Parts: sequence; structure tokens; C-alpha cells
Amino acid sequence: MAKTHTRYVCQECGRVAATYMGKCPQCGSYNSMVEEVIHDEPVAKGTAVRGLTGRSAPRSIGDISSDAEDRINLPIGEFARVLGGGIVPGSIVLVGGDPGIGKCVTGDTRILDPLTGDFLSIREWAQGQRSVLALDEESLHLQSAPISAFFNRGRRPIVQIQTELGRTLKCTPDHPLLAPDGWTPASSFKPGDRIAAPRSLPHFGTQALPEAKVKLIAYILSDGSAQSSISVTNSLPEVTRDMEEIASAFGMRVVSYPKHNNQAIQYRFVSLKGQRSIARGEIALALRTVQKHRQISWAEWARSAGVSYSLLNVWRRAETAPRASDLQRLAQAVNLSVEELASEAQLQAEDTTPIARYLEEVGLRYTKAANKTIPACIFQLPKNELALFLKTLFTCDGSIYINQHEQPGGSYSTISRRLAEDVQHLLLRFGISAKLRTKQMQVNEKPYFAYEVTFLGVSQVQHFLREIGILGRENSCRRIREMRIPVLPSTQRDTIPTGANFWKLLQSVDPYSSLKKISRLAGTSFHPERPNGPLSRYTVVKLANAYPLPRLQSLAFGDVLWDTITSVTPVGEAEVFDLSVPGKHNFVANDLIIHNSTLTLQMAMEMAATQRVLYVSGEESERQIKMRATRLNGQKELPRNLLLVTETNLEIILNHISEVKPDLLIVDSIQTVYLSNMDSSAGSVSQVRECSSHLRELAKTSGISVFVIGHVTKEGTIAGPRVLEHIVDTVLYLEGDRFQAYRLLRSVKNRFGATSEVGVFEMREGGLVEVTNPSEAFLAERMINAAGSAIAVTMEGTRPILVEVQGLTSPTQFGNARRTANGVDFNRLLLITAVLTRRMGLKLSEQDVFVNVVGGLQIDEPAADLAVAAAITSSWRDIPVKADSVLIAEIGLAGELRMPGQMQARLREAQKLGFKTAIVPKALRKGEPYPQGIEIIEARSIQQALDAALSIQKEVPQGRKVV
Repeated sequence: MAKTHTRYVCQECGRVAATYMGKCPQCGSYNSMVEEVIHDEPVAKGTAVRGLTGRSAPRSIGDISSDAEDRINLPIGEFARVLGGGIVPGSIVLVGGDPGIGKCVTGDTRILDPLTGDFLSIREWAQGQRSVLALDEESLHLQSAPISAFFNRGRRPIVQIQTELGRTLKCTPDHPLLAPDGWTPASSFKPGDRIAAPRSLPHFGTQALPEAKVKLIAYILSDGSAQSSISVTNSLPEVTRDMEEIASAFGMRVVSYPKHNNQAIQYRFVSLKGQRSIARGEIALALRTVQKHRQISWAEWARSAGVSYSLLNVWRRAETAPRASDLQRLAQAVNLSVEELASEAQLQAEDTTPIARYLEEVGLRYTKAANKTIPACIFQLPKNELALFLKTLFTCDGSIYINQHEQPGGSYSTISRRLAEDVQHLLLRFGISAKLRTKQMQVNEKPYFAYEVTFLGVSQVQHFLREIGILGRENSCRRIREMRIPVLPSTQRDTIPTGANFWKLLQSVDPYSSLKKISRLAGTSFHPERPNGPLSRYTVVKLANAYPLPRLQSLAFGDVLWDTITSVTPVGEAEVFDLSVPGKHNFVANDLIIHNSTLTLQMAMEMAATQRVLYVSGEESERQIKMRATRLNGQKELPRNLLLVTETNLEIILNHISEVKPDLLIVDSIQTVYLSNMDSSAGSVSQVRECSSHLRELAKTSGISVFVIGHVTKEGTIAGPRVLEHIVDTVLYLEGDRFQAYRLLRSVKNRFGATSEVGVFEMREGGLVEVTNPSEAFLAERMINAAGSAIAVTMEGTRPILVEVQGLTSPTQFGNARRTANGVDFNRLLLITAVLTRRMGLKLSEQDVFVNVVGGLQIDEPAADLAVAAAITSSWRDIPVKADSVLIAEIGLAGELRMPGQMQARLREAQKLGFKTAIVPKALRKGEPYPQGIEIIEARSIQQALDAALSIQKEVPQGRKVV
């Protein structure tokens, strides 16, 4: 029988300990030890220990071939450069990349939890495991799905999407939204484009409230005031009964004050006469009873409780009542529960009424009209109570009407946008798709905004009257109930977008008939000569009933309403977040449907031209990958040798591998894969470690090259145990500067090549495009003759790259001078500013200094020292560096210049890009001659170099010049 024992594993470094330790002794991380239960299977006598036996045998070193192992050619040159020249058969490569790089929404984005009814900001999803609504892309039906991870992505540029129905979404420009032809980055949309939104959200909570509390909240949000006194003003006679029932439920009474010159009545909630006096008496009696029973003096009791003796005397005479905190201290001093000191009476004795306390509890006390929002407890209500809430709300500030065209409608008006958005969302739970309109108005010659939630049509309004209802408006409600629903419903909002793919799908029903004939046989008609015109849902339903194609069925009967975009606007920067939804990889946010790694898919498609590739995804569905591959591949045919499977169980994945026998395996991502014989969940330390070990064993025994995708944390490290990086042969990081289009693929570990190489890619709408000339790309937007700019030539592995270094000095306003470095080492910046202050006489102690490397590249080598110093000095003196010059030198503490390595390669790159002058250190020994065609200015000190860099440019004959 298997025995079990407990061990503790560090999530950071993988250290195993028998007992729990607050700090890992190996990596020093606090609170990183996670408990694991291990099942020990007994080993039968005479059986060998399971391992990799038989895979190899000891051989003499002289018998081993020294020929380099053939690598698999990788068509993406920048990727091959970082790997060291191609893919080594049987290697396992870990690619660390932000799974949602650029795909995030702002913190005020709200998400519905279908299990509880909560409608909370995305920030709240960090507090615990919740569920979201996600779209099945085959059926277009919304389903409840759990989230597996929450990500805080930091501050990034954002755009605001506004739709015709008044919905808004703030997200990063690359965040995908669902369009009729697939997922599309937000920045690619333009006004008039259609995006997916839910037609209905029929999900309610289970936390019921008393009817009086539901009505009270609704009345306060609409016609009520919760300031110093609590009141509701309304002209409907039906409201009087509600006011009396609410007051009775809270142990209060209601006083009516008729308004002059109109029919409105103000209902004010007040305490019952003598209630506070009776409550004070109950408290005083309880105090005297306890004092007598415990035989303790009043002075001793006051001293033990830490309250004023004089106040205690006033309380025991029932002249005033103690606060709740004072009553609690008195109870603790004599070891009693606070209930024994009449705590209920204390609440009644306070100046705050029960209704005021409840409104404060739900967040409505002292709120002004423009700031009102629906409390969280309302979103958690069951369906019947929620209908009662909306009925009360519409009774006060809503309307049911018939317009001049005899078309029925409903509306709700408020000056709080958040309240209007809340009402729009709650109507959607009842299947009513309403529009939120903004109206600018003038009141007392001052502009202000009002918000109106509207819905139109016989079907919508009759549905509202059946499910929700409204008090008053009897004539309009009666007439609307008697109306017949039109045979052809309105096509104003609920239409299905068409296009080339839609007509191609419909033509497949009968390739030899015209589209008009196909529609006529379905019992409907449309105009195919308008290829981009939308069809009414009624028409598509007719077509789907006649021709049961899966795609037609999903368009006709799915849960998607195609909203229309009215604007896409950049709105600065904000802190952004993302959720990971296994299987579906999308969720409903702000009542829109949004998506939650492109380089590996591009590599897979390129490799599939000559190799058999298996792409295993635990992150996306096959359909999502297919749509992304089609977008990346353009008009070309997708490779047949690229096989997709969506699976997270490693045992099943290994079975697929044995059947398919691929040359290349891609697993996206390692945090979603699990072994079923382990108790821990996918993504845990033990699962990540064991799954990685199994994949490594597969690579070494079969010769299959394995690429494993790993999520990256906010701090920039691969999520999971640190031991993961030790298991694999190569570790690559795909870095993305949040403000740039460029992505850098950097090797931090490589058993088969150098770790100094970097690949440069540009993020475009069609995916990542390799940048074969990074220097030209980084300098493309450089301003000529601008003070504070200098060109450095840095080496990334064997490749020289020219980058623009920007410096800015500004007088210090408060306290100590600031130093800010972006792209250069901070300590290196401190060294350079100290040398400039001491050797050049620049008074930088009174200046804030900012240094930035354009393009998002991180410069680690000291050869850029001189360019950094020149950029700072240029800004301080407000003199531009010579536009056609590059600066290459390390700076010493004495102000001397030192020669970096690979100078010839740096100068050739500068000459190739058209630079005429290079300022370099004075060579102390003869070496390889400098290349022709570029003027070389040699300097011994920083003073000489900067004098040359900031001097007026003169025509100098080609050759070498020594300063």
C-alpha cells in the first residue's frame, strides 16, 4: 500500500525541505514554501529503479565523433541568430514571453461573475478565484468559465472604444476584440466596424434581500436624498404605501410634506416618538444591573474600561447614550458580551436612524446625484428581487411611452453615468438590449450632462412589462400590451454583418443557383448586390432553418449582438490588467466580448514547410489559432505539416506525439500542462517541474526538438520554479517595451551557442516581422541637430547596433537632484555624471538628469559611456552634437577614454549608415587599420572628446585626426 508524506517546495528555486520554513535557505525568498503530499509507491524486490537506463553506455572519449551536429534550418533569421545558427535536434528550449503582452484592459473595466451575479472591476478578480462568461466561438453561445490567472501589466498606452449602444472599453491598442471575421486588435478598428457584444446576460445572484431594503435603495437612487435627513420626493399616489412599508420594516415612521405648486410629496423617514429616550433607559438599566451584580464601583469600572467617569455617570442616569466603541470597552472590562449591555438599544439611542445606518452600509449615505451608483448587493439579487428593484427605479425616473410614429419605447434618465451604465447592464440580464445616450443640457446657464437608457420596439417593451413592469402609466402600458408584434421586426440594431465570407458560405448551399433563388427557397429575400450590407436576424433565422449549416446556426441563434463602433480614441496611459481563461481565452467585460504568442506560431508555420510540427495549446482553441495563423499567413495556403491539438493532460499529449511523430514540438504553455497522477493543480511548482522533466526526457530520447512557452511575471521572470530554467537547454526571453513596436528576443542561457546575441522584431498587424537592420530602424525617427541627442554603437553578440541616446538636464526643484535611467545601467549613469561634474566642471548636483535609449534596447556594455556623457553635456549646454558623428568609448574615473572591443565592426556599421565622423579613444598600440570613408577623431580624455563632439561642424578631409 502506498505511503504518504509531506514536504515543502520553494516556488522560486525548487528547494525541497521536510519542514516548513518562512525563508528559503537557498534563494532567500520569504513565504515561498508550498506544501506537497507525496505518495510513495513500494518498489518490488528485484525490480530495477525506473530511469533512463539503456539509453546510453560509457564510451572512450577518443571514440566519440567531434563533428558538429547538424542543425535544423530556421527560416526566421533573427530567431536562428539567437539560437546560435538553427535548432539542435533533441534540444528543449524555454521561451519566456508575456502571454498577454499588449493585451490588457484598465482597472475600471467591470466583469460579470455568472455564479454570484457580482459585477465588479477587474481588480477584484485578483482577490480570489471567480468565474467569467466566455464565448464558444463555434456556437457563439456564452458559457461560464473559471479563470486560471490574474495579471497586473503595469502602465501602458490605452485607447477608448465607444459603441453605438453607448458601451465603452479602455484597453491597450493590441487588445483583440471579436469582429465578424475574427479577433482584431482594438487599434485596427474604425468607426462603422462591428464588434461582438452579448445579446443577453441571463445570470442572477442568490443573495436575497427583504423587499423593503430593495425598494429603499431604488427610491434613494432615483427620487431620494440621503444627506442629513432621509427623504423621497414623488408625485405618484402608489408610492405612499411603499414609504409606509419601508418605514415600518426599519422601526421608523414616515412624515409627508406636500410640495407647493405641484403634486409631488416629500416623504421623510423619522424615528418613532420617544424611541431614543426609551433606548437610553434600557442602556442605563443594563449598566446598573451589571454594576450591582459584579459588585464593582462606578469609578473602578470606568478606570478598567478606559472611559470617562463623568460620562459613565451621565450614561447610567439615561441622560445620553454611549457610543458603540465605549459600550464595547465597558463590556470587555467586566468580561461580558456587548449584547448584555443592551447593544441593540444603543443603536436606537444614537442620532443616526436605522435607515441612515443601512444606507451608509451599502454606500449610499451622503452621495450626490451625479455620483450615485447601484450597490454591490443589488447585483447579487435573485431574478424576482432584481425585477422589483428595476420596477421601482423606472417608476421614479423612468418612462414607458408611445412616440409620434406609434412606436413604443422605454427610458430611464439620470445625471450619473455610472448609474446609467448599471441600469443598462441590469436590463441586459432580462434580455433587453438598451442604448445609453448622452445629452448635454443647460441649467441656470451652466452646461451639464444627462444620461438616458432607452429601448424601442413592441417586442422589447412588452418583454419589459412582462418581466419587470412599472407603476402608473396605465394608458400607455395597456395600449402597448394590446399591440401585435410586427411580422418583420425592426432591423435598427439587431442585425448580422455579412461580407465575402458570409456570401461564400451561403453559396455553398447550392453552387449552381443564384443567391436570390437560395433566399427565395428559404422563404425570405435580400439584396446580394449590396455585398457588405447587414441582414436582419429574422432573415438569417429563416436561412438557418432552411439550410442548417453550423455557421448559419450560430449566427442566427447565438448569444452575440453585433454592436457598431462609433470612435476609437487614444486616451493616454493607465495601469492595465488581464485574466487567463483556459479553453475559451475570452471573456465579457463592460458588456463587450474581448480576448485575453505570436512568434512561436510564426516559427511553426515557417518550419512546417520542411518539418512535421505539432503545436499543443492549453491557452487557445484550435479555431482561435487557425484565425491567427490565417491573419499571419496572408493569402498563402496554410502548411499541411502543421498539426494543432488543444490539450493540457501531459499523458494524452505524449500519446499524440507517439502517433504523430513530429520533428518539432511546441507546448503553449508549460503553466497549463499537468500530470493526472499528481494531486496539485496545473501551474503549481511540482506540476511545472515534473512536466518539464518529462518533456526533457522526451527530447533527449526521441531527438524531437521541443519549444516550451512560459508565462512571465510582472517582475520579468518566468513564472514557476527557478529550477525550470536549469532543466532546459536554452532559455529565450521575448522582451517588449510597452511604448515601442519593437520586440527583442534575447538568449539568457544556451548550451549550444552564445548568450550575447539578440534578435529584433517589429510588432505589426500581421504579426512579428524580423528587423534585419536594427540600427536603421532605431534611428528612423531621430531629430537632427537636437540638443541632448548622441549616437552610440553597441555590440549585441556579433552584431553592432547604432542607437540614439537622449539626455536631458533640468534644474532641481525639491531636495536632492534626481537621476533617471531608461535603457542604461543606473550605477553607470551615476559614474558618468560624477566624472562630468569633477572633470568637466558641469554643476550637475543642482540638475535632475534623465537618460533614455530610444527603441527599448537595454545597453549593458561601457562602450556607450561617451555617448551618454555627450547627450547629457549637450542638453546642459544646449548645443547639439554633430549630427553625422558617432561616439564610441568607455570612460574611466580619471576622465580618460578607454578602447572597447570590436572597434572595426562598429565603425563599419556607422559608415554603412552614412555617418561621416567617429570619436574614439586614442589607440595606445598599433592594431588593425580603421576603415576608409569615415573620419576618425581620436581623443585621450572626455574633455577632448566632448569639445570635438559639440564643436561647429567643419569640412575635414577624409582620414585620421588626433585632438
